[in-house]
Amino acid sequence: MNTVNLIGRLTKDPDISFININGEQKKMAKYTLAVDSIGKKQVNFILCSVIDKGAEWAENHIKKGSRVAVVGSIETSNYKKNGIDIIKAEINVKEQYFA
Repeated sequence: MNTVNLIGRLTKDPDISFININGEQKKMAKYTLAVDSIGKKQVNFILCSVIDKGAEWAENHIKKGSRVAVVGSIETSNYKKNGIDIIKAEINVKEQYFA
């Protein structure tokens, strides 16, 4: 089962764009959450994306520093940069809340 639950603070205001899904324009919001590691003095920066009504909510209600809880699934992709293998992870947000 691919389910992720995170609570963190936005590192900057959400980036808003539009994407084409099955010939229909949908709003997309992307933001990065700074998430503390349990029991460690380490912060992980997690890229999150949300579309449609969730993107509207993000655009209108959260900004840099907002504490947000997200529920979603993780998606990874691989690519090479300067001969180095890079693995990118992103959370596809299904639910988001003030935390």
